[in-house]
Amino acid sequence: MTTLTVPFAPLPPVRSDTLPENMNYRDDGCDVSRSCLSCPLAMCKYDDPGWLQRENRRDRDVEVLRMRDEGVTVLEIARRFNVSTRTVHRVLQRGVPPPVKPGEDDGGPLLSLQDLAKRSLFRRRTPWPPLFRGA
Repeated sequence: MTTLTVPFAPLPPVRSDTLPENMNYRDDGCDVSRSCLSCPLAMCKYDDPGWLQRENRRDRDVEVLRMRDEGVTVLEIARRFNVSTRTVHRVLQRGVPPPVKPGEDDGGPLLSLQDLAKRSLFRRRTPWPPLFRGA
């Protein structure tokens, strides 16, 4: 009869100050706000990096359309926003971006806490290969 040996040893006990509940986190904020706790954003820019970029682009597009309606030239608009004149023409061709309604799913990683508890944020562990039992 063969004996199965474990390829790794059990984990040693962990110090209590290494647990996340016992850590003091620095709230440094980011370029949007000095503190995460006083941030005006609905979602952290690090949770969905493209979200803040989309919002800034939407605001820029609305401003480009407003400036063009006031008679500002395409070249002046391009210089003001540091974009090419082709980008300005694309914005003018697209028109007004649709407003985002609160709670509208725009592909961001929004989950309720109840749904989050049911999901795993990690991939499933690869199962061990079948044991070979020799004669």
